[in-house]
Amino acid sequence: MRRAFSMLELVFVIVILGILASIAIPKFSSTRSEAEAVSIQADLTQTLSAIQREVFVKNLSANAINADTMIQIAGLNKSRWIAVGNQIKLAKNGSIDHDNDCISLEFANQKDLVLEITSLPSSALCEKLNKTYESKIIPLITH
Repeated sequence: MRRAFSMLELVFVIVILGILASIAIPKFSSTRSEAEAVSIQADLTQTLSAIQREVFVKNLSANAINADTMIQIAGLNKSRWIAVGNQIKLAKNGSIDHDNDCISLEFANQKDLVLEITSLPSSALCEKLNKTYESKIIPLITH
């Protein structure tokens, strides 16, 4: 009666684990990027709704709306979003995420909320967002 595994049995186990890992790891990274895209889409939807609600309910003036105000109104996570001038952009480590610099949300012309998602071939996230989310102009202030 043997009490231990043979070297051949251990090699087979290692090979099987390697095969399983080679299948599972790409699936996990794909799932992570999809989750990130969905999270950003949720942030954008929440932001657009919150800003529209605040402008119409509280009758905010055009001078009261800037990028910092938009981040505050929407309750955006400042580790993911950053105010740059009058725009909100994706952030990474406290500055613009240059790898994924394809989203811009801006209060333009003192009256319109402009969401722009541009194509960035080097970024899988930007390509996914560009395919699933349209750029749009939302009039907020009417005179």
